[in-house]
Amino acid sequence: MNLCLNCGVELEDDIKQCPLCGKNTGELNEKEKVFLNENYPSGIIQLHKKEIRRYIWELSGIIAFSGIAVCTIVDLIIGKGLLWSLYSDSSILGAWICLTIILVAFKNYFIIIPGLLISILTVLFLFDLISPSSAWFFPVGLPVTIAVFVLFSSITVLWKIAHFRGFNILAFAFLLLSGFCIITEVFIDNYLYSSVDIKWSAIVAVSLFPIAMILLFVHYRMKRGKNLNRYFHI
Repeated sequence: MNLCLNCGVELEDDIKQCPLCGKNTGELNEKEKVFLNENYPSGIIQLHKKEIRRYIWELSGIIAFSGIAVCTIVDLIIGKGLLWSLYSDSSILGAWICLTIILVAFKNYFIIIPGLLISILTVLFLFDLISPSSAWFFPVGLPVTIAVFVLFSSITVLWKIAHFRGFNILAFAFLLLSGFCIITEVFIDNYLYSSVDIKWSAIVAVSLFPIAMILLFVHYRMKRGKNLNRYFHI
């Protein structure tokens, strides 16, 4: 959602003129934008949202590091060493880093997506180092995680570039999900059996393909490219 710089009303992404005050914020010069940001409700709203994100980051940091300390102390007392706490500590720290990236780079997907990918891959790599008996990160963890991020990144890009965000987005998401399932089964089979035998992913792909085609037909032929928010009020 966008905010009107004049009155602070939330606007849809495709609305250029505020229906409440009638101000076309796209025609403001830089001085007017700075003035409005500092003196109108929109500036207060944006500042308030930044403060909320900062409070969430501080609170989550306290909770995360408290959890790490508790898990580590309990493991040292009961297990006489660092055993299971290595997994929990890595998970908590990784989750907090991911939340930090989202809060700091708010809506900047070019920073959020690579940052989350690197953070999650680092946590998985630590898990693999902690469990030396099974080297699964490079043959399974790395490619499957990258495939997950490619899936969500593709859906995000489609959502951003699509002129009409309707059932076509759902259809392409189903098609991408089918490809993700096939890729996942390929890497898992190759890791476990040193061979590839496509079974469950083929069933998923065959099941999702007609659903995607129906959604595309409804979107482009019957509904003529209506936005998804007309159906679900989003």
